[in-house]
Amino acid sequence: MYPLTESQRGEIIGLYKNKQSVPKISRVLKVHRTTVTRTIDKYLNGVDLAIRPRSGRPKLLTNRSQNILKIMLTIIIRNQLKKLKKFFVEKTNIEVSTKTITRNLHKMQIFSRIPARKPLLNDRQREQRLKWCTER
Repeated sequence: MYPLTESQRGEIIGLYKNKQSVPKISRVLKVHRTTVTRTIDKYLNGVDLAIRPRSGRPKLLTNRSQNILKIMLTIIIRNQLKKLKKFFVEKTNIEVSTKTITRNLHKMQIFSRIPARKPLLNDRQREQRLKWCTER
């Protein structure tokens, strides 16, 4: 869930001051009732309603960027990660590392796999298989 903007918080307080009920405020603003209740409680207790800085580093790729990355992966299938990175940077103008691309692909449940080696049959093995099949 995204955080409320200051204007949304002001609308909640304005509707509360106009004697609107919490469920009605929730329906009008399309915000969960708990969010409305907590905002009103903060206002009544004198807590500052301004948006505070968030902890942690913000994510570099948004959901839209991740979808673009997924589409590019289908275009550049089985290519090197460096080529995928270069193509992604050209299309989105977002400078990312190969590690960021790998991490986001893993979040989307896309992993690199090396196919198992399967030895080919030699002539003798083919003849033995054919012989076995014709006997049965």
